[in-house]
Amino acid sequence: MTSYTHPTYSTEQLVERWESQREIKNLMGKYANCVILNREDELFDAFWAGGENDVCLVFNDGYYKGAEAVRSYYMAERERNALVSKLLRDRFPEQLGGKNDDEIYGIGPFKVNPMACPVIEIAGDNASAKGLWYCQGAYNKVEECGPLAHWTWGFFAVDFINKDGAWRILHLQQVNDVDSICGMSWGRPQKIPSPLPEFMALADFRYPAYTESVTIREQYNPRRPFTGAPRIPEPYETFSETFSYGIEEV
Repeated sequence: MTSYTHPTYSTEQLVERWESQREIKNLMGKYANCVILNREDELFDAFWAGGENDVCLVFNDGYYKGAEAVRSYYMAERERNALVSKLLRDRFPEQLGGKNDDEIYGIGPFKVNPMACPVIEIAGDNASAKGLWYCQGAYNKVEECGPLAHWTWGFFAVDFINKDGAWRILHLQQVNDVDSICGMSWGRPQKIPSPLPEFMALADFRYPAYTESVTIREQYNPRRPFTGAPRIPEPYETFSETFSYGIEEV
């Protein structure tokens, strides 16, 4: 642990820091709710630091680095959601046949990320912050085999910057120890059900390529060595003096 300790703050400074923590908690709550509502196309503009900053979105098996790459991932999620909605409309014409694309958008996928156990550190200069959350979540994703429910255990690890008086995401790691099909052992290889003809159009869908495909965090398996949590935020004065949840390209 770092030996840095926060200085003595005035009452006004303490209130400012409390407000920063509240805003960061609300930011991540809004982020999670946008995901539940399948509004991924709004996430980058609403919550991220923007194109002039070194933004980075990290998953277990790779990362997107830079504004264009991060935005392209979210837009691909929207594209896939729209395709799933149309396939479900074709599959259930009596229930959905009379609805247009906007009315059916979001039918099918459902992603819940309840963030708990927050550890949030505001920098001494109030220009940046770090947060770590534990998440026991679940999601339903329509695959070539049809709807497939998963449950997850993992972490959100986030760097924030204070941009023009508002907190924004700079780096975000969403990494899971468990991502398992419901009803199957999460310690063994997953068995995907057989494809269904009405959902085979999903076989051609591809997410944008990662900036780099690399194992960031291996998911649990019986041979995985002990793997602790992502590094917990520690008190610090300015971002240049602390660690980063972003990925530095080699």
